Amino acid sequence: MIKSTIFSLLIFILVSSVLIFIVKMDIKLDITSELVVASTFFFALFSGFFIARQNDRYNKIVDIIAERDGLYSTLYRVFMLYPRIQAEMREIIREHYTRILDNNDWAYNEFHPSTTITRLTKAMGSVTDEEANKVKNNNLFDGIWGTIQALQQNRKSIIAVYQQRLLPFQWVLIYVFSFLSIISFYLLQTDLFWVNIFKIIFGVAVVLVVLLIKQLDTLSIFGKDFSRNIARDVLRIIDEVDIKELEERKS
Repeated sequence: MIKSTIFSLLIFILVSSVLIFIVKMDIKLDITSELVVASTFFFALFSGFFIARQNDRYNKIVDIIAERDGLYSTLYRVFMLYPRIQAEMREIIREHYTRILDNNDWAYNEFHPSTTITRLTKAMGSVTDEEANKVKNNNLFDGIWGTIQALQQNRKSIIAVYQQRLLPFQWVLIYVFSFLSIISFYLLQTDLFWVNIFKIIFGVAVVLVVLLIKQLDTLSIFGKDFSRNIARDVLRIIDEVDIKELEERKS
């Protein structure tokens, strides 16, 4: 991804240099000035709006993922008073996050068939009267069934927010005004070397803005290891790796 982006930028810089330093077009200054003002204004307007919108979506997804992982961790830890059920939950949650780890997709279980919530509900409902009496007055279990409801709502929230991507006609606006902004600057004729260099830098900046919008829209801005990292974090919790490491240090 990074290599292809760098290669594309180098090609863009090469083409820009040819257009600016070699190709000469005799266009009146007042026409090009008006084109520069109009195109840059609309590009800044639309790109700013779409960046703000997709960045808000990105932040929502981060919060939803944190909530989801926290809910699964909470369920596992609360049921430590029920070793039998906790062991069953450990395997259910491990399968859930192993699929995320193996597919490197934090939303894999939301967009593929999954029985995680159903199995967790069944496990929680298998508490016997004898087991229930042991924790009758334990506040940890107040409202624990609300966690299952929260997980279901969380799943629906992920699906809804994930699909809030830019529409094709919105991408047309971005591409059209980014192209016009770059070309209009290149049409401003000058023999000053550094001014021409700044024109190339401006063009690169416009391309980078478009790439930023693309990354926010596809959520590739998370990076290639994001999904694996969140999966490993929850797997460490249910495998109680931190507790084992602390005990080893003490010994």
